[in-house]
Amino acid sequence: MNLFDQINQSNYIFYFLVVDDFLDIALPQLKNFHLIYSSIPKQEKYLNSQNIPYFVCPTNDIQNSGKLLSDISVQNYINSTANNQQIVIIPFKPSAKIEFICRQNNWICAAVDHQLNRFLEDKNEFTLFCQKNNLPTVPSVIDLFNQNNFTKYQQQFQTDKLVIQTHFGWAGKSTFSANNWEEIKNNIPPETKVKFSPFLEGYSLLNNCCLTQTGLIQSPPALQYTGLPEFTSNPFTTVGRQWPCLTTVEIQTQVKQITANFAKIIQSLSYKGFFGLDFLVSHNQIYLLECNPRLTASFAFYTQIEINQNLDPLFLFHLSQFINLPSVPTASETQSSIDSAKIIGSEITLKNQDSQTIKKYHDFIPFTSELDPIKIPQNIINLLHEKG
Repeated sequence: MNLFDQINQSNYIFYFLVVDDFLDIALPQLKNFHLIYSSIPKQEKYLNSQNIPYFVCPTNDIQNSGKLLSDISVQNYINSTANNQQIVIIPFKPSAKIEFICRQNNWICAAVDHQLNRFLEDKNEFTLFCQKNNLPTVPSVIDLFNQNNFTKYQQQFQTDKLVIQTHFGWAGKSTFSANNWEEIKNNIPPETKVKFSPFLEGYSLLNNCCLTQTGLIQSPPALQYTGLPEFTSNPFTTVGRQWPCLTTVEIQTQVKQITANFAKIIQSLSYKGFFGLDFLVSHNQIYLLECNPRLTASFAFYTQIEINQNLDPLFLFHLSQFINLPSVPTASETQSSIDSAKIIGSEITLKNQDSQTIKKYHDFIPFTSELDPIKIPQNIINLLHEKG
């Protein structure tokens, strides 16, 4: 029995909170899966055609999942549709407020603890964490943002161009690069604690993973599209990804091993469920850039790729870590299925000036057959022009 069947036959009912409906997931295969939106969803016609249950909160200007879940109309909808099943709340991103509401109502929160999420998502703390645990990261120093330090780390890293990152930021908005102080001095408040690194040419990879009771399950690496000017004005904003990643077997093997090493460390911190890692490949050196300790921006699209290959999706394994199912497939047998499958698909996300997604393009072929991290993969642009 696959995971879809097991979950359908269980006594659990799931509610996925959607504030950004470019980060939702529609699963007609699940009969006990509801979507809760902060505004009318763009895919409303599809939801209706597939008889996928959903609720649109009538309150205006809800901008985070905690406020969405705390709305009385949302709670009334959940309680009125639960039918004596155990309620499971699924946030895209964990928060203290969501955890509190779930505890109050005896609901299950299908997400990692918000404090662990915040620790791993903090770019400064993550760097120190990786350095402490001998994980390969770009040479970096955490220090105060001022002109003296900018000059100091130019000299230390023997480069003019530095990359500066603040603690938190979505879609590349916390990352800046500059060749001199004047270019960047107004982007970050003075004396803020930041990460200084040398700018390295290269390309980036990502993966989707789930840490389960029987071990780690990880996707093959994907090639990540970053900063393509046709789709974003921010050179550090991710605008898409594709499987397969096209890089060498040796690099893919190293990415998998780094991921396995990382998973062992966070497992000791009681991490469970979905996460994703970003990597930089520069001159055949692999650096672990950051962790998304939650559902990732690509999780819904990757789920569709898995379904196309008749695989149990990582998203369902994520849910299984927070509920009791009788016989979840083991991590090792699932990994074998993934490794022998043809994981193929591409996603491009068009961003506005605020790095918010305004359109998505999907295809279940690679958008590019060449790996050129410096030049824009022109055949991506050509394909999307053909699609309109």
